[in-house]
Amino acid sequence: MGYNYSYDIVRALNEIRAAAYECGNSRTDGFVAWGIKQDLYQVKWMLDDLLKDCPTFSPEAEWLKEQEQKKILRYLKDE
Repeated sequence: MGYNYSYDIVRALNEIRAAAYECGNSRTDGFVAWGIKQDLYQVKWMLDDLLKDCPTFSPEAEWLKEQEQKKILRYLKDE
């Protein structure tokens, strides 16, 4: 039996995606969209700060490189 996490990452990611969708939705007025974008920036900054405090793990550099390569491939496929 694995570790029982005290959070739901899928729900958190879905909430962030929903905010990004609302921010870019043409039916969302600029005032509301700007507030949503500010919320997204706050999440980004919080994550950056929290990641600085996390330990570094042995496979981390390789995993990050793989993720960056996947991101580049997705970008190139969309071009």
